[in-house]
Amino acid sequence: MELYPGCFRRTLSNKITVIGEEVPTSKSVSLGVWFDSGSRDETDGLYGITHLIEHLLFRGTENRTAYEISSDVDRIGGLINGSTATEFLLLSLQLLPNSIGRGIAILSDLVSNPSFDKEDMTLEKDVVLEEIHSSHDDHQRESIRLFEQTVWGEESGLARPVLGTEETVRSITVQEAADRFSQLRRPEKITVTAGGKLNFELLVDQVGAKFADILDASGPSTPDGGEGPGEVAAQEKINGQLRDIHQLHVVIGVEGIPRSDERRYPLEMLNVLLGHGMSSRLFRKVRKERGLAYHVVSNTQYYSDSGLFYVYGAIDPDNLDKYRDLVIQEFEDLSTDCVTDEELELAKQKTKGNLVLGLENNEALMGRLGVSSIYGTELLSVSKVLEKIDAVSKEEIKSVATSLLEESEINMSLLGPEVGIDLP
Repeated sequence: MELYPGCFRRTLSNKITVIGEEVPTSKSVSLGVWFDSGSRDETDGLYGITHLIEHLLFRGTENRTAYEISSDVDRIGGLINGSTATEFLLLSLQLLPNSIGRGIAILSDLVSNPSFDKEDMTLEKDVVLEEIHSSHDDHQRESIRLFEQTVWGEESGLARPVLGTEETVRSITVQEAADRFSQLRRPEKITVTAGGKLNFELLVDQVGAKFADILDASGPSTPDGGEGPGEVAAQEKINGQLRDIHQLHVVIGVEGIPRSDERRYPLEMLNVLLGHGMSSRLFRKVRKERGLAYHVVSNTQYYSDSGLFYVYGAIDPDNLDKYRDLVIQEFEDLSTDCVTDEELELAKQKTKGNLVLGLENNEALMGRLGVSSIYGTELLSVSKVLEKIDAVSKEEIKSVATSLLEESEINMSLLGPEVGIDLP
């Protein structure tokens, strides 16, 4: 099925989906194997197991040692990686066009024949534990995690750390990892994507041949054991954690919208004009005019059934009241005052530029195909997306601001020194 010129999708007989975009002028290809389940689906006591599996897949298979995986990738001039997210697991490989078949063979071996050795698991647990320790030092990420808990509650799968906790990671067994992976690799949960210099029909043949035995290697099809869509806990409006650091890391925002919501186009325009780049309102008013923060930015996050919209800033603790009032005032202004023609044009051009320039990278192109498949959203050509961006009006931006940025819905998280606010 041709989705748009040069982009095709096919479902194989074993139910694996293949999506590829042909870019004849490119000099490389990016491949991705996507599993339609992530950390939010993990069951109690197994938090972090999906991320641990990502690590284990590179430790060896029945056919290749860890060294042989690395050396085989090097022999084809490739770069292999993995990533775990809230709603998916991804194995990716960048390589030269004449090595696509060998690249697919390596990826299919990782998926079909992982060894899940007990000694390897012990070593990788130590690596993951160091990763968890390191994450605690990322104050921006930690303050956003606190904000997620503020919005959805600590027990929500959307708010739990993808890495898991020290306690849960230490307790995971080899059998539990194998059982979880047998569910991840159900063929109907797998999408193989490719972007770059490729022939889609040849890609389908190669994926079909190399992934033919996935069905036999998978466990029975059962629902994920984690929290289902929409099951979010009651929340506090403010959350915080004391840290012996100089700056106060502050996140202010609201629950957003799912990826499938068409309002994401005006929301992205709002996001750009509010807090992206040196021309944004917050950069000018928070940093340039008042000097309240060196780094201030707004951001959106999208999931299958929810999302976030927030502003992050790192400030002097004494400036919290001024900073909070300014951010909330900007929310109110967006809800009551129309965006100017100049701001709208700037936001559109910046958004379009970011999209087009980002897709010059085949890895980003491959990622775009995979994310669309994971979330079940319509895969549009870049030209169609640009048309949707151009069609956004000032009234639509005001409407999405009005619906999302009500003061009663605003949440805040704080990470840093004590500031005299009672925290739950």
